[in-house]
Amino acid sequence: MDDLKPLLVFAAILEHGSMNAAAQALGMTPSAVSQHIARLENLHGVKLLHRSTRRVSPTDAGEALGQYCRRLNATLHDTRLALANLKTEIAGEVRLAAPTSMASAAAFQRALRHIGDEHPTLRLQLHLGEALADLRSGAIDIALRGGDRALDAPDLVARHLADWRWQICAAPAWLEHAPPIHTPADLTRQRWLHHLPLHLEMQRGEARYLLDIEDSLYCNQLAAVRVLCEAGLGLALMLEGEAADALDSGRLLRVLPEWTLPAVSIYAVTPHRVQAAKIAAVLAILRETFAG
Repeated sequence: MDDLKPLLVFAAILEHGSMNAAAQALGMTPSAVSQHIARLENLHGVKLLHRSTRRVSPTDAGEALGQYCRRLNATLHDTRLALANLKTEIAGEVRLAAPTSMASAAAFQRALRHIGDEHPTLRLQLHLGEALADLRSGAIDIALRGGDRALDAPDLVARHLADWRWQICAAPAWLEHAPPIHTPADLTRQRWLHHLPLHLEMQRGEARYLLDIEDSLYCNQLAAVRVLCEAGLGLALMLEGEAADALDSGRLLRVLPEWTLPAVSIYAVTPHRVQAAKIAAVLAILRETFAG
């Protein structure tokens, strides 16, 4: 185990960016951290770090060794969790991050109900917002993300939940007074609401049309786009899983339903592959409800 300690210390330095930060994370003194690295360098006759007054960066040798040290650190974390799960009941707090618009998705609502029914001793803490939650800091246990936003670091683990297509939606009140929409070209004469850029391809059979809307009302929250769209303030792009309830009830209507738009893959992202029992239980319910 003494041979592993310097490797784990080196992994912590790469993760936190300095010896002082690594020392704080490990509960060690900066001097002890420095000694571990010196021992590792002397033992193998290589220089692992470029040192400056504020930060350190790996040398080429350090970068090569670092990938194995990170794996070692992750394996140790997973081993400890696996041992803990042998005696840990499904209870305690689980911090779940998601975009604001996810609160209106039927699958997400079903998951929350199932978690409460099946695991009453679990306490969910929801963090809703548009910014990517920082999973590596340990402040969030699970983050729901879509598409290319699923992974913002190579060591995160993404579990596929569902594929939701974009749909063009509008309130009946808007469509009653707006210019008629018969073809995709008519969409450029409409007022639009958006959070993400309105730039994607539509398809009907072999026909293609590039939807590219420049003039639109920007909203900094996805949930606000739906609220304003239902209020009859314009057209909006919404994911089918988030708009299903409004579409089923008639509060929103699909525009040009014969044209299909791209799909977005929804993932549950965690910082580690092996999870504590309480987090694994939440992940299982999310996968079940979103698949349904």
